[in-house]
Amino acid sequence: MATSGPRGLAGSAPVRVTAPDGPWTATDTAMDERGFALLYGLMADWGEHGLPDDELGRLLGQEAGRHAGIRQERTRRRFAASRLLLKYAAGAVLDADPGELELARNPNGRPYLRGCGQLEVSLSHTGDILAVGLSHVGPIGVDVESSARSIYGTGLAEESFTAYERAALGWLPEQDRNASMIRLWTLKEAYSKALGLGLRLPFTSFGFTIPAASGATARLLRSDGSPADDGDWHLESHTLDAGYTVSAAVAPAVFGTARRPTAGTVLDAGLAAAVLAARPPRPALDPRSPQ
Repeated sequence: MATSGPRGLAGSAPVRVTAPDGPWTATDTAMDERGFALLYGLMADWGEHGLPDDELGRLLGQEAGRHAGIRQERTRRRFAASRLLLKYAAGAVLDADPGELELARNPNGRPYLRGCGQLEVSLSHTGDILAVGLSHVGPIGVDVESSARSIYGTGLAEESFTAYERAALGWLPEQDRNASMIRLWTLKEAYSKALGLGLRLPFTSFGFTIPAASGATARLLRSDGSPADDGDWHLESHTLDAGYTVSAAVAPAVFGTARRPTAGTVLDAGLAAAVLAARPPRPALDPRSPQ
């Protein structure tokens, strides 16, 4: 039975998925017990997809044209890999063919699956990692950043953190400040993504308590550092063995205590068929291009 909201549940580490066939057991368990799931894949797992061009095009759907237009090969491969991970994950959760799931974006930029309004999605990728969030309790945002990125002392704190957050960072041992800054930064990115505002939301207009360790949760604060009436938002941050930090923000439950959705309960078959039929033809690929 799904929970009415994720607040208060310990943050289990995001699950690494290495292939289209999973395993998806941990993802299923998280969706059932927490109402949301965090997972990630590495380019070493998903970058060499090995799919024929027509099958890759089917899975990318309306984003196939955008994919073909990316000139930098590594960026193009990472774009495709992130979409494959998201669609296979959503397909496993919904018990649906990933090729029938069409990824689109709202006017505010937040991604969604057409015809699957009760399954919220988010994705982030950088370097060699792809991160995905799925939720059936409310909007979700995820963000991933290299744990090795050096941001302490670069001026980012003054630009993006509240006075309270800067003071809290100053109370920490100096060797812990960079990792804590990355947790705060990715939390802010994840929260703004869940809201659908992205960088349009000034990061100095809100703050968080600093998660003390990997898997710890955070609380939303006002810009002056006082506790905010956060309406039951859930915020957590994880440091992965792969050398990255993943943070997630899950909005308060908007779908009540409904059971986890499946394709049979949320996928509008008529809409899906119309979307698939309306796909523009894919541009012909240059046979000399890298496979």
